[in-house]
Amino acid sequence: MSKYGLRDKRFSEDEVQLKRVSISGNICGEFVEFSMSQVYENNTDSNIDAVYIFPLPDTAVLSGFEAILGGKTLKAIVEDKEDSYKIYENALESGINIISIDQDEDNVFTISIGNILPNETVKINITYMDQLLYEDNSFKLMIPNIIAPQPMEDEELNKEKPQYKLNMNLLVESFNKLDIYSPTHGIHVNREDDTLCKVTFKEGQMLHKDFVLMMKEVENEEYSGMLYNYDGINEEEGILYLRLYPKLDYEESHEGQNYDFLMDISDSMEGDKLEETKNALHLCLRNLDEGDDFNIIAFSKDLKVFSKNGKVPYNDENLQKASEWIDEIKVEPGADVFESLKYALQEKNVDGNSTILLFTDDMVEEEDEIIDYVKENIGDNRIFTFGVDTVVNSYFINKMAEIGYGRPEFIYAGERIDDMVLRQFNRITNPQVDVLSIDWGAMKVQRTYPTTIDYLYDREPISIFAKVSGEIGGKVTIKGKVGEEEYIKTIDLDKLDLDVNAYLIEKVWSRKRIESLTEKIRGERGPLKDSMRETIIELSKEYGIISKETSFVMLEQMEDPVLGMSMNNIIPIQISEEAMKNISEGYFLDSPSFFYKVDIREKMIEEGLDKEKAKKAIVYDRENLLRIIAKNQLADGAFCNKKEGNLQQKIESTAVSILAFTLGKEDVKIYMNQINKALRYVIKATKENEKLLNERLTYIVVLALKSSIEKRLVRQPSRSKIEDYIEILKDKIKENKYMHIEDILTMGKNSELKNATSSIISLNKEENVSEESLITSKDTQNILDIAKRAIQKTL
Repeated sequence: MSKYGLRDKRFSEDEVQLKRVSISGNICGEFVEFSMSQVYENNTDSNIDAVYIFPLPDTAVLSGFEAILGGKTLKAIVEDKEDSYKIYENALESGINIISIDQDEDNVFTISIGNILPNETVKINITYMDQLLYEDNSFKLMIPNIIAPQPMEDEELNKEKPQYKLNMNLLVESFNKLDIYSPTHGIHVNREDDTLCKVTFKEGQMLHKDFVLMMKEVENEEYSGMLYNYDGINEEEGILYLRLYPKLDYEESHEGQNYDFLMDISDSMEGDKLEETKNALHLCLRNLDEGDDFNIIAFSKDLKVFSKNGKVPYNDENLQKASEWIDEIKVEPGADVFESLKYALQEKNVDGNSTILLFTDDMVEEEDEIIDYVKENIGDNRIFTFGVDTVVNSYFINKMAEIGYGRPEFIYAGERIDDMVLRQFNRITNPQVDVLSIDWGAMKVQRTYPTTIDYLYDREPISIFAKVSGEIGGKVTIKGKVGEEEYIKTIDLDKLDLDVNAYLIEKVWSRKRIESLTEKIRGERGPLKDSMRETIIELSKEYGIISKETSFVMLEQMEDPVLGMSMNNIIPIQISEEAMKNISEGYFLDSPSFFYKVDIREKMIEEGLDKEKAKKAIVYDRENLLRIIAKNQLADGAFCNKKEGNLQQKIESTAVSILAFTLGKEDVKIYMNQINKALRYVIKATKENEKLLNERLTYIVVLALKSSIEKRLVRQPSRSKIEDYIEILKDKIKENKYMHIEDILTMGKNSELKNATSSIISLNKEENVSEESLITSKDTQNILDIAKRAIQKTL
């Protein structure tokens, strides 16, 4: 793997020496902007044709680049994509030198810098804007290293290379008090108060591996906020930034629902798209519950229907048949979306309307005819659309969801289809607030992001931005309904600590507006679309935020020694469409808590692997093991490979699988339905078969129940039922003198539960288990062993 940073284009090893690195930045709530300043020196007697190699994190955008060398400064500026192309064409005709940006591999880019004279110093400034990942009540910042990660055996060699000076000044402005630490580097945390601190490096640190900063919330507030004030034309203006974390503990009353899954199996879906869509369907089926009915329609030029006699009830027999049917599906020519929608809307349901989920990557040529038909025949049905890949007809996907009272999702290259679908399906099947109104009180609100909020989802963080003229204060009231129950949430701004003046909030606001317009433009045509495009370009240029409608050009600034003044030249950048797309598409996440992706660089550092071994390790990573467990849940909630089996083993396999989900650091809310089904199964099965509860099984069941509560994956009133059952088990523990199990009942920390689990099921961190032997064909997988391996990876 090539080294990051500045180097000779010929990739000779030691001709450019790194002298100094300075990191500065601002974390504001869940967003961050940071700059890395690097000073290099050509320590040879020859000229060097230099390039700069840098990684770009998945959710980040490049918000600044500057190179200072040879008496000139090269600074990246944002320009209209069409104008930048004209500049490039003119430069070719005039013979002007052009700077190139190439994408070498996933998220790694190379930019040409030019000629560096012997002993000349070069300063590179690169700025990233990103959204912090949120998992297990913690925000996570990762700053990329400046030397490509190498296996651990090479680290001693790295230390012998010339050292460089490293310093960092990171300002953290948070909603509430954070417990801040780094698992990768030594840091100092200097606090001014509970919500403001400065993070710096301890002496002797190096950036030969990614810097990771973890910020765990001491308390999980249901709402919090920040404020940015600035002088307007006639009065003071400001941007209010609110973060909501809805907790919807409503009475569970499952009424049977009807589901139709419409699956595109055209040629263009071949490969990963089809396999991940199949996985998504497997997981969706396992999120259904007793009383639900379902059917599956696979469409190419013809329709393949799972049940030609209409929807079937959700039970073990039909789940098994449907799973086998899905696995047998193969791609075929054509894609008749229209006929699949007609079939679903005309299908007679015993219990009324259906929820329809449509998965397609089709361009859909007869869009107007389909839209007119759905408008006339939608009735009380709902349609949720999933556009797979960037070539999909986004206008059709948006309009279909709009007239179908659903919501569209676009799944881009590199995103896991099954995770995105499962997130959306959890929204459909779990409590949600249907927002009726947001009352901003006496404040003069000019504009908000999101422009409208139709739903709030249980335990899914959402950020709301409001641009306000005049004073910010008073109360914001959100009114809606959860099912038939009224929902009112009042946020008293005067009780929040809003006294923050971070310019980053304005940049985040602007980037959110760009993203919002970029999504809306998909569903528009004509003058409105042109107007949206112009607004995106204006915002991109004003705030230096790259977008799909803009590109980079390089501003060259030089001091003219004769005239004694600065001379500016515009230098075009040659960059492929794909590379520009990847630089501009580091989208902020609607819900960062649902984004969990193993980074190859992180895996290489953590486990000391080369790139190929790291890719293989990801196949057997915890998130993939959890998917396998989730795909092997029976209709009754048990996690095991086959229905037939020893009941005691079935209960143990389910309880250990619950522990596999709950003992890790990942946010596993997308599996919340399945975990709760499994908990209900364990309680029901052990209540009805008390004699099976020997000491070991009682120990494992209590651990599973406790861990689920501690992970906050159980809503009321289910939580109360679990706590009541733990009390019943307490009596059994005393009656049978299972004395050491009583210790579990007082445990509250994840680490304590983890240690207790590893003890009872005989695990240790170093235990060598052949993962290839665990993950074989679906018929021979042992879910209990896979769950144990997933737990082992948390130790």
